[in-house]
Amino acid sequence: MTQEKIAQYYDALISATSALAKDANISFTDALIEVIEDINSQHVHRELDKPSIDITKEIQSVVDLDWSSSSSSDKRKVLQLAILKANREDKTPINYQITPDGIGYLMADFISQTASLQNDDMIIDMTIGSGNLLWTIDEMIDVQLKRIGIDNDETQLAIVAAADEFINNDETTLYQEDVVGIKDGPKAKAVIADLPIGYYPLQPDDSFTTKNNEDKSFVHHLMIEKALDFVANDGWVYLLVPANVLNGPEAKQLLKFVTSQAQLKAFLQLPNNFFKDSSSAKAILVLKKQANKNKEVLMGQYPSLKDIKALQVFLQEIKAWVKLEKEQE
Repeated sequence: MTQEKIAQYYDALISATSALAKDANISFTDALIEVIEDINSQHVHRELDKPSIDITKEIQSVVDLDWSSSSSSDKRKVLQLAILKANREDKTPINYQITPDGIGYLMADFISQTASLQNDDMIIDMTIGSGNLLWTIDEMIDVQLKRIGIDNDETQLAIVAAADEFINNDETTLYQEDVVGIKDGPKAKAVIADLPIGYYPLQPDDSFTTKNNEDKSFVHHLMIEKALDFVANDGWVYLLVPANVLNGPEAKQLLKFVTSQAQLKAFLQLPNNFFKDSSSAKAILVLKKQANKNKEVLMGQYPSLKDIKALQVFLQEIKAWVKLEKEQE
């Protein structure tokens, strides 16, 4: 699908979604979910005379577009743009906003070099949200993975369920769960997540080493710990975390736990221009579930994706590090 056609399909989808939101007096996000579900079923669902006949005709025109000849990648791009629009319209909180493609591409590149994924290996997204990070990585890695997505938000799961059927023919297993509270979860070859930032609203049980015994615990610390429960032995964990997660008074406790359970393989800060200010900057934290052999940790910061030369140099440095790591295995 050409960029022009992507724009055409996006405009039609947004027009129908906006019309449905106004007609049914629902949020833009809920309207988008309904339109995607209509595309999936090839039929416009009406209930209590809603949507109106005119809006039904507009949605049907979107349903009748030639989606079947579009690639999964093109469908994802159209849907990603639509979800970004929904986030703006509904003023979606930052922890629920879509993970941009640029971040997904950088993470996918590192995963493809390090995790040695094979057909039918399992990948778990602990905080799947609207699914864009998982879809981007799955698109970039040239093997057929078994996918699991977890989220505790009903609306996010509704988005991702509709999106999964739209993009992937409903092949991802989804769970609505508080990931921190899951016991005896599945084991995957790779675990990914764009971690929420802030305090966990509940008191975690005493099994968590990273809990704060005197105050509320950081949810991203608890999820870093939980990620190691989901990964198989010799498996890999790739998490988007605050760029300052290894600093501060509680970082020592976090590092002590991580290095007791896994190898800290890499900590790569994302380009500054991905974020509004330094306080919102993030990094990719990479762990491997095996005994710590005190190997060198890869640390650095990706240059701007617009600086092609600097980016190529940095990616070559990553390749050299990966090659050395494999030689030392």
